Amino acid sequence: MNGVSHWQATPYTLPLGVGAGVFVALGVYLLRRRSEQRLVPGTVLGALLLFASGLWMGMYALELSRTDFATKVLLNQLGYVGIAPIPVLWFAYVMRHTDIADLPRSVWAALGTVPVVVIGLVLTNDWHHLIWRHLWISMDSGYAILVNDHGIAFLGYIVYAYVLIVIGLAVLVHELVRADGIYQKQTAGLLVGGAVPAVAGLVYVLGASPVTGLNLPTLSFSFAAGTVAWSVFRHRLFTLVPVAWESAVESMDVAAFVLDANDIILAANSAGEKCLRVDLDDAYGRPASAVLPDTLVATLEDETNSEVVLTCDGDTKDVLVETNSLGEDAVAAGRLLLVRDITDRKERERRLERQNERLDEFASVVSHDLRNPLTVARGYLELAHETGEDAHFERIEESHDRMEAIIEDLLTLARRGETLSDLSPVDIATVAREAWDGVAAANVTVDVAVDRTIMADRGRLRQLFENLFRNSAEHGVTDGNSSVAIVVDTLDDGFYVEDDGPGIPEADREQVFERGYTTHDDGTGLGLPIVHSVAEAHGWTIELTTGETGGARFEFYGVEDVQDTATPEITTG
Repeated sequence: MNGVSHWQATPYTLPLGVGAGVFVALGVYLLRRRSEQRLVPGTVLGALLLFASGLWMGMYALELSRTDFATKVLLNQLGYVGIAPIPVLWFAYVMRHTDIADLPRSVWAALGTVPVVVIGLVLTNDWHHLIWRHLWISMDSGYAILVNDHGIAFLGYIVYAYVLIVIGLAVLVHELVRADGIYQKQTAGLLVGGAVPAVAGLVYVLGASPVTGLNLPTLSFSFAAGTVAWSVFRHRLFTLVPVAWESAVESMDVAAFVLDANDIILAANSAGEKCLRVDLDDAYGRPASAVLPDTLVATLEDETNSEVVLTCDGDTKDVLVETNSLGEDAVAAGRLLLVRDITDRKERERRLERQNERLDEFASVVSHDLRNPLTVARGYLELAHETGEDAHFERIEESHDRMEAIIEDLLTLARRGETLSDLSPVDIATVAREAWDGVAAANVTVDVAVDRTIMADRGRLRQLFENLFRNSAEHGVTDGNSSVAIVVDTLDDGFYVEDDGPGIPEADREQVFERGYTTHDDGTGLGLPIVHSVAEAHGWTIELTTGETGGARFEFYGVEDVQDTATPEITTG
């Protein structure tokens, strides 16, 4: 027998060896990653399943490569160390992946006892022949292949294995239908990796193998190795949150994103999908900086909650970005990003802030602006008591008129920033003439040339014109200008009010809309702020420019015309 080789080359050895190497390498990869960072539940189960499969394939590859009977039998026995626990490891991982309620420990103990018993029976088979009754080498295929004549214990093990496999496959099919995105792809990888060997196993057990004695389930694992490897690196199988976590994220009514330690997108719900710059399927496994809006990416550097303005799907809103570290039983060193819409809350805060500002203005006016005419009236009242002259009563009346004007302006200004709810078709010319009738100042003329019907609050629009006319009358008639002409006319996107007075210097144009700013001795400093507040409440833009003759020109843009089908304003006169 000296010089006789006990090795043979078969077409099955290479794919088996490669598959075994892939499974072992993936198992090592998972365990190394687990030592560096915590991963999802089931990582150890996944690694053990890969090691067991790799051991089985490796032993069978060596068995096929040997021609001597004794060595083949030994390698066949060692292969059972890998194959025996595969069904229960597969079943356990599927249960963990889908987060189905865990079985009692007594059930797991019973299921785990079967592989131990099988391995024991394999090693002692010569005493009882329960695993195989007879072994021999077949040369029908041109290669030395060990053929097993299986015993009753082996058949019992097959029943046990296929019960677990079929239940696991059924669970995966259910999850495949329910899940979406990367979780669906994960589940599909598991399903293919389990179904192909299961079908091959049935062919082998039923004796329908095209090659006598060839272990088809082991060969099918070569194909499964490629599928699993692809799913591990492409779909993060064994290293990504299970399907049940996806369900929890999807059920949230706020935008939610799951990121790993490197800020890679692992999951997003339908609310979060609206904020992605790419399709949801394309976002999985990509850096957050490549798929999330820059506003959200900027918040990742801050571990505290952030309030930012975010535009999603064309809708701009105020949001609260909450960053939460995930616990021990989830993706370690990862985080959950929650984006809550706080637009209503921020609007209430801004409204309250505006109200507080108006309260401050009221306090200022009451404490200062009203105090001056009140002091004057009190002084002239004392003089009237002392002298009885009618002129003092006239000055008191003037002070009262002054206070009444301030109070009216103050009440008008109090409505600044309120949302208008009484919008109706309004003819600008009609309202402008009514406003002028209420002012009718001497030496002032008004030419209403505008021809436009708009959607507006009629009362507030009249206040706007009254204050503009009064402003032109008070500041336009000067020592060098004995009269003022006011024009109200149309713009492409609105209307304007222009006078031929001295105008407003460009340096003062921003200040004139501030409360209390006036250059007139009897001015309240509230008229133009009221004009600005009315325009703001309507959503109009106001611009103060120089008119054609050098006077003040107030232009209003963004004015909504009444559509042809709208009901026109009905005026009487």
